Amino acid sequence: MVLSLYKVFLFSLCPLTLIVGHTVSQYISLEVDRDGWFNTYFVKQGWFWTSLVGWWCMIRYSGFGHRGTWKKTLLRYSVLTGWWMVFTQSIWSEAAPLMDLVFTATGGRCSFDVFDPSDPRTWQINEKFHDTLTRRQSSLRKIYQALKQASTNPSVVLENAVSAVEYWLSEGREHLMNIEMTPHQLNTYIDEALHSWRRINSSNLCRSLGGHWKGGHDPSGHIFLITLMCMFLLGELQAIGRKALRKLKTERRFWLALKTHSTNIVQSGAVFTSFSRQSVTWKALLKELAVAPVNRSKQLLLLTISTFRFVVWDNPIIALVVLTVMWWWSFLVTTIAFHTLPEQISGLLCAYIVAAIVYWKLA
Repeated sequence: MVLSLYKVFLFSLCPLTLIVGHTVSQYISLEVDRDGWFNTYFVKQGWFWTSLVGWWCMIRYSGFGHRGTWKKTLLRYSVLTGWWMVFTQSIWSEAAPLMDLVFTATGGRCSFDVFDPSDPRTWQINEKFHDTLTRRQSSLRKIYQALKQASTNPSVVLENAVSAVEYWLSEGREHLMNIEMTPHQLNTYIDEALHSWRRINSSNLCRSLGGHWKGGHDPSGHIFLITLMCMFLLGELQAIGRKALRKLKTERRFWLALKTHSTNIVQSGAVFTSFSRQSVTWKALLKELAVAPVNRSKQLLLLTISTFRFVVWDNPIIALVVLTVMWWWSFLVTTIAFHTLPEQISGLLCAYIVAAIVYWKLA
């Protein structure tokens, strides 16, 4: 395999970005909403979007030529998908993904330290229990529901835990100041009750019960996933890049349509030019006022359809490049805002080693 400049770029992009992100993190800090729409519907569903765009490009450009048959492309994709599932997903209910096995093997566990034990008189929510107020409130409700499910044959301790959390949710922390237990004891009751009820060995199960990972080495799942996605998109771009670029260079219909629709949009809004004509009647002016918005909407619709066809149908390479840039930016933000450097490096290496082998040996 000849080492071209493109392959140097492919294999060095993510490691260099991690170095840049870690350097930047020494000087600035970012606050990122983990539950925002972009992270919830886009990044966390990233393999779906990457698969959709990547395979659509392959289909549109028939990019299975000199790089090998469609079987090789499918083989590379299958290896990456399988590794993603083994490392980050619970394939069946009792099996923890590899990243969670690493976490628990290094001393990590699902923690339910809901209340701050440092001041038993105030009954404050522990600020280390999740990273945002919204997550804390949501997790407390999940804990309450889990405790109710676990209390089919409740012990006195479990009844106390359920009652205490219910009181806190309904009445506020002042209601707990008179009960005969401390925040530390209540945390212990909740923790013991839920761990005895379920074997909590995965981060997904922990979150579903309202807990959070604490201690241990937690390989960055975001870094892992984004590395795989960037490597897949950029790796398969080798097969379709030249053909896609030639097609993009010869594409003239869109630019002519863009010019035509833009001109029509501007002209359809020129209502006030009617005032310059002395012979204009109110009837004609009202007609222009009514027709202009319709014409402009029509031209905007035609422009939208033309743009959609140009990007999605004729030149999906544009969508692939835009998606790759978005993943790269998410990678950079993750290196600045989340996880420790060792956890970022382990997430990168776990993805990079497999992806590098795939595009070094199977390309």
